[in-house]
Amino acid sequence: MAVQIKRMYLDFVARNYTTTTSDIEIVSGSYEPSNGQPHVDYIPWKKRKAFTLRCYLSLQGEDNPAVPSQRPLSPETPAAGTEQTTYRYEWAFGITLIEGFYWNWMKALPDEGAWAIHLVLKPFADGPEAIPIAAILSTLHPSRNTKSIGEQALPIVLKTAEAAKTGASAFPLLNYLSSGLTLGSNVLASYTDKQKNWFLYQFLDEKQKCPVVEWRINKRVLIEYGPLIRGTLFLAFHNSAKSKPGKVRITLRPQIRYMRKDEISYIVPTNKIDLDKQVFLDVRPTEGKEAG
Repeated sequence: MAVQIKRMYLDFVARNYTTTTSDIEIVSGSYEPSNGQPHVDYIPWKKRKAFTLRCYLSLQGEDNPAVPSQRPLSPETPAAGTEQTTYRYEWAFGITLIEGFYWNWMKALPDEGAWAIHLVLKPFADGPEAIPIAAILSTLHPSRNTKSIGEQALPIVLKTAEAAKTGASAFPLLNYLSSGLTLGSNVLASYTDKQKNWFLYQFLDEKQKCPVVEWRINKRVLIEYGPLIRGTLFLAFHNSAKSKPGKVRITLRPQIRYMRKDEISYIVPTNKIDLDKQVFLDVRPTEGKEAG
């Protein structure tokens, strides 16, 4: 088993970004003003003072998780085959400005649902099924105005994970007290002072025909903690007993909302990139020891 890390940064331009007809263009090259001249691809956007931003994406997690082999249940062994091992997949998404294109891009965001971060869980052929167990948003403390709430949120997350009947080997992955996640960051509560910070949403992707887990993040989180956000999804995997081991692709798909009157109209920079060139992990579970 090995943890894989995928990263990407890209510059993009959006026309009509406050409407439902926004158009995205990825800007190639690299804008380097230190030599006195911007890259040729940036010149027209600089003249038009267009919406131009740079973003960072990363995704990491186990690409060969061990899945306990299944055996038929019987009255004598009713609990056989029920144990699961849970694995952690972590994403990051951040936005910054580019010299020569400075503007208050955060001010124009709506208060609710400013960002929507998707992890797309697409199985291939007879590939495994990825089962979401729990998910969090993590932050650094102290923040600008709020006190740490990690002590309040952490027991809830662990209780949720335990309810999934995780196997013993999963606990090191979920045990924040012995991991770097607790040492360096805290769990961001969904509410702070009776105001909503973020929530989770699951749906079926229309085009890719697969499940998606969404973090819907409010503007106050970006103002309070900064425009670089990190989250974690805990997954269990089920292989088909009748098929050969396949794969499930986990793709990071960040979205930015400027259309205030439409809660589902987002700018999606990665939509202009081929699917096989986006930030994703191909997860191929391997059969572990027999469960039960």
